[in-house]
Amino acid sequence: MGETAILTTFGATLFALLNPLGMLPVFMGYTEGLGPGVQRWLALFVALTVLGLILVFLLAGTSIIGFFGITLDSFRLAGGILLLSIGIKIVTAEPGKTARDLVAMTELGAVAEAKSVYRRIVVPFAMPLLVGPGVIANLILHAGQARAIKSDTLLIGMVLVSVGICALTFVILLAGRLLRRLLGDVGLSIMTRVLGLLVASIGMQFVVTGVTNVIVESIAPQVLKLH
Repeated sequence: MGETAILTTFGATLFALLNPLGMLPVFMGYTEGLGPGVQRWLALFVALTVLGLILVFLLAGTSIIGFFGITLDSFRLAGGILLLSIGIKIVTAEPGKTARDLVAMTELGAVAEAKSVYRRIVVPFAMPLLVGPGVIANLILHAGQARAIKSDTLLIGMVLVSVGICALTFVILLAGRLLRRLLGDVGLSIMTRVLGLLVASIGMQFVVTGVTNVIVESIAPQVLKLH
């Protein structure tokens, strides 16, 4: 797979796993009743937090799994199964269920300033709702690919793609009300399920690749011995 294809897959998967469109109802619930200026600052705070988390796991995630002695193929299998599970849940989930549950668990009426709201929603909204286990697994796997082919250009490309995805997330959160009016609840639900199908497909590909690599690595030494 070429670097361009890897970057394309990385960007599509990252956007699908972050799922800012699916998180719009949650963000809109948190910001309901707040002024436009407060909403803009809050969207910026969330986007910058997501970017910081992404860069940490993209640049240091491989070192973390190396420290614990986990092979990339083992992590690829675990991450693939996780992505597959998340994708299935996104496709089959009841529309708006997560948003309603989270909004019901918080008292939003008295919150009037972006800083106060940010402290309240950074967990669970920024992490783990946006940057969850699936995103972390995806970042580590793709960073591992870049290091495996010893391509600093690819890794820099991933950083730039991450910045772009977070900027898009900021725009989506900022334009939440407009997007909901344009797409409607049905449109948002369809978009979320398409993203979920993409996540499930990529998760399955990770599993297939991981199993193939494990089989090859275990069989190849035996074949060499026979020769």
